[in-house]
Amino acid sequence: MFKNPFQVAVAFAVIALTIKIVLYAMGIQHGAMETGIRYIYMLLILMAVFFGVRSNKIAAEKQTTFGEDFRAGARTASFFAILTALITYVYYAKIDSEFFNVMKEPLMEELQVKFKAELEITEAKKVKVLKENITNQIYSINTMLSPYFHAMWTMFGLVFLGLFNAGVFALLMKKFPGFKK
Repeated sequence: MFKNPFQVAVAFAVIALTIKIVLYAMGIQHGAMETGIRYIYMLLILMAVFFGVRSNKIAAEKQTTFGEDFRAGARTASFFAILTALITYVYYAKIDSEFFNVMKEPLMEELQVKFKAELEITEAKKVKVLKENITNQIYSINTMLSPYFHAMWTMFGLVFLGLFNAGVFALLMKKFPGFKK
């Protein structure tokens, strides 16, 4: 089926992209699907690592070691994470560029209400400090809700989850042979 970990990663990254585009086309990318896409990515990385380790076992002419299986799974997870991060960045920067604006609206409204309430009870001397605090909070919101930040954390999360899955699958495939067929 797959000849190397990169092919596995590309195949599952294309599946991830397809799912994101379908959700966008249906208009359900907000709300419950924000959490749902995380679970879908968790399932995809799990399957990608499994098939990456399995393809390595099939390609090997001899019995593979735990280290070889782990490296195959880690390579697959890393490739998948990098491709998915690129897809995530392009998706949020070009395709669904209004996503983060929708996410920012309630936070900015809450911050504005909080600022007005604190402004009423604050002395004139402390207004400058209060304005700096609000400016820093706005900067933090804009930084955290950006395509770059989201893609970066997607990549880190998928890499670490993939490394864990690679270790588990390498151990299971070493303990229970028979995944080669």
